[in-house]
Amino acid sequence: MTSIRTVRWWQRLGAERERVAEDAAPTDQGGLYVVGWFETGARSGDGQGGFLTRVDTAGTVDWEFVWRDGRRPKGVTVTPAGPVVAGTTIGSDMDTDGDPPAWLASFATDGDRRWEQGYPNGDGDTFETVVATPDGVVAGGRTGRYSERTPRSWERVYGTKDWLLAAAVDDGTERWRESYYGNDCKSLLADGMDRLRYVGGERVVWVASDGTEERSQYYYAETGSSDTLDSIAPGQRDGVSVIAGKAWEGSATNQARILVIDSDGESLLDRATGLPDRSNFGKDAVALDDGYLLSGTTLFEGCALSWLVRFDEGGDSQDCCFVVRQSGATADPELTRARNSESGLPARPDGQPIAGHHAAVDTLVPTQDGIFVVYNEHDQSQSPEHRRTWIGYLT
Repeated sequence: MTSIRTVRWWQRLGAERERVAEDAAPTDQGGLYVVGWFETGARSGDGQGGFLTRVDTAGTVDWEFVWRDGRRPKGVTVTPAGPVVAGTTIGSDMDTDGDPPAWLASFATDGDRRWEQGYPNGDGDTFETVVATPDGVVAGGRTGRYSERTPRSWERVYGTKDWLLAAAVDDGTERWRESYYGNDCKSLLADGMDRLRYVGGERVVWVASDGTEERSQYYYAETGSSDTLDSIAPGQRDGVSVIAGKAWEGSATNQARILVIDSDGESLLDRATGLPDRSNFGKDAVALDDGYLLSGTTLFEGCALSWLVRFDEGGDSQDCCFVVRQSGATADPELTRARNSESGLPARPDGQPIAGHHAAVDTLVPTQDGIFVVYNEHDQSQSPEHRRTWIGYLT
């Protein structure tokens, strides 16, 4: 992929008041599995549910499985038997003590649920991510709670940790579980090697196939005191990891970040980017055959703007575009080419972002000849017209 120029198609998912896609993974036939949650009621929190959707190479929905019991799918991976979904439960009408457990569910490729199982562990458990391994799946998340310190400030309670759980793909039988020091296992990688790797906070953690932590390493940005690493994906070579996050100063100007490390944890590439004089988030990053692609979001006053930047293997920016959608119930998202500001950095397109309109390309899934993008809207006006999820295919 030498540029980001052509949109093959956009497909809106669902018709609820609000739908948010949390993760996606490729099918064995060139399509996409997508998981997330929705709300169907007139007010926030009403009619909650979760979904697993399969779309084909043209964006047509093949099938969709729906949960109506507060399930929130957070991650999806693909095994020889079909997709496996990991998630948590918001609220519960279950007749059990304590919080509902984090859970896994396995599906056949035709959408039939093979099994679903909860894994009680502690207080406030979640699964945020899941990956396939040679002998099953491994899910990761956190165990423990946030407590509210002030109306808009949250802090951890003592004892909160990351945790991983390995399960058999045939029936969900637990194989091992381990807890680790940390705050939020957000994204997990297993690319055919014996070791797992996950990101959380400012560090990468390497884990053996039996769950033993081998080592961890912090990756502080050159500029930034509130850094986070938020997603991890495989590189073109074995053991290479492509990581997206943010390099924040805690000021009005903060940058998104892409980090590439080798199998020994040595940094191959570390770049901070974003629109000038704004706060920028790195959302996801993937390897291409000739470099890397980073998706990000820039905050404005009461709105946000999503963008894509392609880097070559040396870390030089080669191409940049914005992903925007005009007002209107029938408008599709579109790519808008970036123009340069006086500083040489991309400037926002005319008329964007729309007041109150928040959106982000949260997930990137590369294929042989293009890339799937997951575009979520989070309009602050609560207007259903701008609270939608779209899947796009770019070449």
